Amino acid sequence: MRTAHRAIPACLLALRLALCLTAAAMPLEARPCRAEPRGETPQKAPLALRTESPEAWRVATHPVPPLVMDEGGRLRGFSIDLWNAIAKDLGVRTEYRRVDNLPALFDALSAGGADAAIAAVSITAEREQRFDFSVTMLETGLRIAVRAAPDSMGSATVRALWALLGDGAFLQVVLGIGALILAVAALVWWLERRHPAGMVAQAPPGRGFAYTLWWALSSLGAQAEEMPRSPAARAITVLWLFACIALVAWFTAGLTSTATVERLRGAINGPQDLPGKRVGTVAHTTSVTYLADHFATPVAFASLEEACVALEAGIVAAVVYDAPALGYYATQADHAPLRLIGPAFNRQAYGILFAANDPRRKRVNRALLALREDGRYDEIYGRWFGSESGEAQSR
Repeated sequence: MRTAHRAIPACLLALRLALCLTAAAMPLEARPCRAEPRGETPQKAPLALRTESPEAWRVATHPVPPLVMDEGGRLRGFSIDLWNAIAKDLGVRTEYRRVDNLPALFDALSAGGADAAIAAVSITAEREQRFDFSVTMLETGLRIAVRAAPDSMGSATVRALWALLGDGAFLQVVLGIGALILAVAALVWWLERRHPAGMVAQAPPGRGFAYTLWWALSSLGAQAEEMPRSPAARAITVLWLFACIALVAWFTAGLTSTATVERLRGAINGPQDLPGKRVGTVAHTTSVTYLADHFATPVAFASLEEACVALEAGIVAAVVYDAPALGYYATQADHAPLRLIGPAFNRQAYGILFAANDPRRKRVNRALLALREDGRYDEIYGRWFGSESGEAQSR
């Protein structure tokens, strides 16, 4: 009986072993399973590599040397360098949209063809009603350019002589002097003809009068070669020589004063000399408004080059435009030389332009202020405009 009880566990053990061997021999079926969290942190799947390109901003601009210059399709200049630094800080990619002038720049922004605009856009109240501006990116003003070769003394004297000849009162005096010369010549001729040793005693009447007339005219310049012989004629000669000195002094003073007035009338030494004159500038800019408000006659051209060509041709008396652009143009050697007058005036500020209520403006403001604070703005400024004590760096 004990032997039978001991055989039962042995049989059960053999049965379990046979079942295990059978299960091991069967192929395993793959089943999906999901691990339930039980306090253990599941492993995260590896992150896929980001292949998205940076955000692209469309930026409208137009050539205004040295702020924006298009050199064979490559844009460069102060405004371009400044924007590239801002875009780098913001981590955005720039797609420049080049336009031809300022109205086209405004149109591109208004029509949604650009996200921002940068060139040489002055911040004004009228523009602020249509767009939003960034903080000031450049403080500047207007300057005056005239021809490098001012009027010479000779040309001013010629103009003064023509002015005197066109003066009715002056012509009356000249006619009076002519009549006096004829009277003196006739009187001296009559006295000398009667004197045995007179200047024209032996000459025919016509020739004798012509000689005394020449004598009276040459006395005006103290070039008389002979003196009368008769006492009365000599007395008249003394009075006539004193009169000649007075007449020459009067004429010289009149011509000199008139020439001075002509030179001053043609000279432009500052903004105070612009009223009443034809002044060239670029259309649709703040320069046109300034000239009209200060009683000058603005003559608007499509570009600064055209305005300066008109200046050289004498169509306008001066050119007024933004100081950086006019100063840069004056240093170039591919045109007639210009002379810049005085420092900048009518101070104004340039800004970066955005559509109204565009949230990108604040991002640009922060980046622009950061450039000013860490010195990178000064580096860009010095590259294009130099410092107050030196020239612009190599660009």
